Amino acid sequence: MMASEFAQSVRQHRDIPLTEIGQYPYLADALQAWQQSGGRRAPRGVDPTSMPKALLPFVMLLDLEENPDRLRVRLAGTFVCQKYGGELRGRTTDDFFSSTDARHVVNSALTVARLGIPSLAERTYVNLAGGLWSYVRLIAPLSRSGTRIDSFFKVLDPSTLLNQVSAA
Repeated sequence: MMASEFAQSVRQHRDIPLTEIGQYPYLADALQAWQQSGGRRAPRGVDPTSMPKALLPFVMLLDLEENPDRLRVRLAGTFVCQKYGGELRGRTTDDFFSSTDARHVVNSALTVARLGIPSLAERTYVNLAGGLWSYVRLIAPLSRSGTRIDSFFKVLDPSTLLNQVSAA
C-alpha cells in the first residue's frame, strides 16, 4: 500500500457534541478557561494560568489569514512542536498537513468562527512525515480585535493521543 493510500484509509474526523465534553476532563478544564476569559463572547485570549499546567504543552493559538485558506500558528505548546520536529510559530496549516487535511482543519475553524462556539472532535490522519496522529481536540473562537472571530484556541487531550507510527 502506498503512503497516500494509507493516509486516505485512516483519515477520520468525527464531531463530538459539546455536551459530551465531560468525558474529556482535560478539555472540560480548557473549555472552562476559555469561558472564564470571555463568557459567551469570543475572548481575545485565554489565561494560561487558568488551565491545568499539564495541558500547556498541547495548546495552540491559530490565526486566520486574510485569505481564509489557511491558519497561521501564533503559539504552539512544546509537545506539538516536538512531534512536528521544530518550532511551529509562524508556520501555516499547509506546512504540517496534507492539502486535504489542511483544508479540513481550516473548514472546521471557519465553522467555529461562523457559529461563534467551540468545537469538539476526534481526528485521525497521517501527517506529512508519515506519522499517524489520533486525538480528541477542542477548538474555541478568539478575537484579536474584540469584534471579529479571527483566531482560535486549540487544545489536544493528552489522554486520547495514540501512538504515532510510520506509514512506510
